Amino acid sequence: MEELKDIKGIIEVPDYSLWILLSMIVGLLLCLIFAIYYFKNRRKKRKRLTSKQIAMKNLKEIDFDDTKGAVYSFCENFQYFIDEKNKEAFEKLQKELEIFKYKKEIEKLSEEQINKIKSMIKEIK
Repeated sequence: MEELKDIKGIIEVPDYSLWILLSMIVGLLLCLIFAIYYFKNRRKKRKRLTSKQIAMKNLKEIDFDDTKGAVYSFCENFQYFIDEKNKEAFEKLQKELEIFKYKKEIEKLSEEQINKIKSMIKEIK
């Protein structure tokens, strides 16, 4: 019995489990807040343009140096904005511009025609 050693006293073991649990909860909450913020803002940025908005953009970007392209672009995109006020003016101008659509070799648009197209585009704003 002399070989038995005496039992030592109770030793305090540090316990950090509460702090670990709290830090994990705070971390998860921060990640959740970030994810909600990210997806909410991402959805706002991805709004798609309507066909009217695309047509207006195309009308504003008409290149009058390319006569055939300008005439096609104007006739194709202006149709979204036709109402009772400008229907007759558009039909008249469209008949005037028809000669530029179907010929292989065409001359440039006159300044008068360009000004008519630009004024019709300004009216729809």
